[in-house]
Amino acid sequence: MIVLSIIFLLAQLSPLVLFIVFYKRINKIIELRVIFLYVLISLISDFLLGVFKSNASLIISAFAICEYAFFSAFFFLCIQNKKFKTLIVVISALNLSIALFLFYSQKINFDFWAALVTAILIVIYSIFFFYEQVNSPQALIIYQSYIFWIVVGCIIYLSGTLFLFLYTSDVKDRQNSSLWIINVAFEIVKNVCFSIAFIIARNDNRNIATQNFNDTNIFEKPFWK
Repeated sequence: MIVLSIIFLLAQLSPLVLFIVFYKRINKIIELRVIFLYVLISLISDFLLGVFKSNASLIISAFAICEYAFFSAFFFLCIQNKKFKTLIVVISALNLSIALFLFYSQKINFDFWAALVTAILIVIYSIFFFYEQVNSPQALIIYQSYIFWIVVGCIIYLSGTLFLFLYTSDVKDRQNSSLWIINVAFEIVKNVCFSIAFIIARNDNRNIATQNFNDTNIFEKPFWK
C-alpha cells in the first residue's frame, strides 16, 4: 500500500509539474488550464480528506460538483458544434442546480448520484467529441493530440470509478474499503493520460491533429516540420 500511495501521489503531481515546466509553451491553451485547475483541486481535496476525515462526505460531495464543472467546461471548449455547445451549457446549468440543491438538502446519497450523472454526461460528451473528429476532414493522427489523451483519461477514470461507486453506494467509510484501491488505480491512469497530454502539448505549434479544435487555429505548422 505504501508503494501504491507513492505512485498515486507522483501521478497526481506529474500533470501539475509538467504544466509548470512547460508553462511558457502551453499556458495559452485554455483547455489545459482547465485540466490543470481540476488536477490542483483534486490534489487539494485529497489532502483535505486526509486532514478532515470526519467531514469526508462533505469534501467528496463538493469535489464531485467541481469535477463535473471542470470536465464539462473542457468539452465545451473542445467541441465545435454550436448546437451541442449550447446543449452542454443548458445541461450543465440544470445539473449543477440540482446538484447544489441535493447537496444542501442531503435527501439522497449525493456521492452516488453525482458520480452516476457525471459519468453518464461526460461519456456522452466524449462520444460526441469522437464522432465530431471522425467526421472532420482536418482530424489526422488523433492520438498525437493532447485533447485525445485528456478525453481518454476522462472516459477510463469515470467509467471505472462509476462501477466502484455503484458497488459501494451503501458503504459509509468508502475510503477505507478494500475496494477503494480500484479508485486509486483509475486515478493513476487518469493522471498518466493527463501527463501525456501536457507533454504532447508542449509542441502544440506542430500538432496537426488538433487544428480543428480551436477557431483561433493555434497550431500553425505541420507535425513533421
